[in-house]
Amino acid sequence: MRVLQYSGLDISRVEAAFRRIVAALERDDFRAADVKKLVGPNHGKFYRARLDGSNRLLFALVRQGTEVCAVLLEVIENHAYARSRFLRGAAIDEDKIPVIATAPAPEEAQSVRYLHPQRREILYLDKPLSLDDVQHEIYRAAPPLVLIGGAGSGKTALTLEKLKEVDGDVLYVTHSAYLAQNARDLYYAHGFERDGQDAAFFSYREFLESLRVPPGREVTWRDFAAWFARVRDGFRDEAQPPRWGTPEAKAAARDELRRRIEAQRSADKIGKP
Repeated sequence: MRVLQYSGLDISRVEAAFRRIVAALERDDFRAADVKKLVGPNHGKFYRARLDGSNRLLFALVRQGTEVCAVLLEVIENHAYARSRFLRGAAIDEDKIPVIATAPAPEEAQSVRYLHPQRREILYLDKPLSLDDVQHEIYRAAPPLVLIGGAGSGKTALTLEKLKEVDGDVLYVTHSAYLAQNARDLYYAHGFERDGQDAAFFSYREFLESLRVPPGREVTWRDFAAWFARVRDGFRDEAQPPRWGTPEAKAAARDELRRRIEAQRSADKIGKP
């Protein structure tokens, strides 16, 4: 059995035991890994292997075609199943869950559309996600990014996985309230949390309604076009590309640009009656 690993799995405290379990699963020796099956209406179908006297390794089985793989998900420390992200607070009595001595039949595994033939890394939204080479290159690229693709190409999944890496306030905006809610459900599926992050999911309409409108006259297109033309013409004749050659020159140019924009805003008083 091929063994895959969830990208968020932390094995730092149980590395030696973890390697032992991986070796047992790879040779389909569920008895040596002391595997038991966890099934419940609220958390789905998972398995646990015994790392040591107090720690357990949670995993799931996935299937593409006839190939069945184990996806290692989470270390459960000190029998604290109730704190498991994937089990969603389920109460587990180890004395009452059945032991699995041999690898289950392929029908027991969750069917997935794609598994990379070599890469072990698995992402997780509402279900396991294995990236192809193009998707993986995008996933590893640093933002800002413009992502274009057809329906079903993985745009939403990749965007949500990239959001998981960001600290602070995060905004996801999409076409409709339905799509925003769907993205939110995918993002927080299986109890995902990131400390120090506050993510908001809005439709375009909801996002616009959240903006604070300043008092005064609304700016018309003619107002904006006239302002933009003045600012553009003011810089066009003074552009000097060689000045951008040094960090000091770049910093000075940015400061000058900021000063001019603020001066223009004060002169035009856009948005005020």
